[in-house]
Amino acid sequence: MKLADKIVLAHKGFFNKESENFYRENSKEVCEISSKKNYISIIELDIRKSKDGVLYCYHGNSFEYYIGLEIPKNFGILQEKYKVNSLAEVLDVISEEKSIFLDIKDTRITREDILKAFPKKKFKEVILGNKSISFLNRFNEMPREFVKIFNGNILCNFYDLKKLRENNFRYFEVVFPFQVRKKLIENVYRAGMEFRCTGLFFMSNTSYWKKIYKYGIKHVSSDFI
Repeated sequence: MKLADKIVLAHKGFFNKESENFYRENSKEVCEISSKKNYISIIELDIRKSKDGVLYCYHGNSFEYYIGLEIPKNFGILQEKYKVNSLAEVLDVISEEKSIFLDIKDTRITREDILKAFPKKKFKEVILGNKSISFLNRFNEMPREFVKIFNGNILCNFYDLKKLRENNFRYFEVVFPFQVRKKLIENVYRAGMEFRCTGLFFMSNTSYWKKIYKYGIKHVSSDFI
């Protein structure tokens, strides 16, 4: 595992796999530590919007993700039940030389909500992600530091990469190991984007790093460190 030439994403804010055993996901505590790690370049935060309009950071288990959090609740209730931090609290402990990846889990979040979350600090880059490209089109005409990521799906090979790049998509992500192919990677770079693979369905660290080295992939996930 060689990180010197890699761009490492702190998935859910974690700086390595082991840190998941000691810290809450998307918490300000783990993000502050990740922010101080030289090998971490991008800190990923899952964000939702409370009933009273507060952006907060949380992914949750399958039940929470698909059911429990789908009914909007006031931030105070969420904080008490899930121990969540607001996006503002988390951003406050992250150093500005890092890039921020906001994985938007709530389609009620607006362009104005995002802009209000960054009134003072200017991070190296703010990456906006969601599984819906049409949803992300709501975030056009943002300041220069805001870019988009295509969150991969089974149809990765059928998207117009040139059109994505024209719509300010800088990153192209695949989900499944079989989608990591030389031709697709070359097409992504040719379109002016950067290639990522989430690592969700890799069976082991060995199989993940084998793909990374074989295809010279620069972006890696903290899940495999």
